[in-house]
Amino acid sequence: MIEIHFDKASEAEKLFWLLNERKRDACPLFHAAYDGNKTVAVYIYGDEKHVLETYIIPAMTAFVQSVLEDRLLLSIISGVFYFRDREEQQQILALAHSFLDGERRDYQKGAEFAASRMALLREACASFLRDGLSFSFSSFVTFRLKPYIERLEHYVGLAIDEYKLEQEYQTFVQMLRECLVGRTPQWPRLYLVHDPPHFVFYDRHRRELSAAEVKQLIDRHLVVSQPMYIDSSVLAPLVSLAPAEIELYTDHPDDGMVQTLQNVFQERLRLRRRADFSHLFAASAGNGEES
Repeated sequence: MIEIHFDKASEAEKLFWLLNERKRDACPLFHAAYDGNKTVAVYIYGDEKHVLETYIIPAMTAFVQSVLEDRLLLSIISGVFYFRDREEQQQILALAHSFLDGERRDYQKGAEFAASRMALLREACASFLRDGLSFSFSSFVTFRLKPYIERLEHYVGLAIDEYKLEQEYQTFVQMLRECLVGRTPQWPRLYLVHDPPHFVFYDRHRRELSAAEVKQLIDRHLVVSQPMYIDSSVLAPLVSLAPAEIELYTDHPDDGMVQTLQNVFQERLRLRRRADFSHLFAASAGNGEES
């Protein structure tokens, strides 16, 4: 018999349920019992190694992942990295999940991540669980799951780095929006064509501007007076001109700069397909009209 003692009855009940889910396929091999309080007992009748590897350990790892993992992540966020605000914690937790979801790609990169966190859980359980054992689950977590918890700390660290970058980005976007509010539009309309990784400027007559002409549009005082770096090839000339309307032609709406332009210029910017500019250019050249 393996006897597992929990701090909460709800945790014991959850593991008992997970064990019974697996018992359907192994009815004569093991039996799980729950005392209705905080203890789960597992009676093994079949080959111990086979029962542990096939049924008990998968139930234990599923329990840790579904019940304990978020609690551990939040504990790391607040106790190791000192983020105490609840809203911040939830944002970092969501980012940590995005890294955990992509863990397979991460740990395949090198020896540091030779195994996934779930493999670390399975290894910890396999090296510890045996028939005749009675233990506290919280002690098991503290003393046996250190490699797993260290892996969680790694992903929380990545999530916090991402969170700080996002905060800086939002500050940057807001700064540019405030710049626009106080500026009089220098051009009524500007056409911007995205040929990755470049953005080509066209004036309201659809005349292409050279790189030198684009640089001359930049308000140097605007660039110098801002505390954050402003890209000199796209953002600085656009914010300097503060066009009343921008038509952006691209086949890559998810491009980082395209999304930044949308966030900064908002209703001033209209997104078009790249092919639409060629049609517009051809129509304009054919009839000599200016929009």
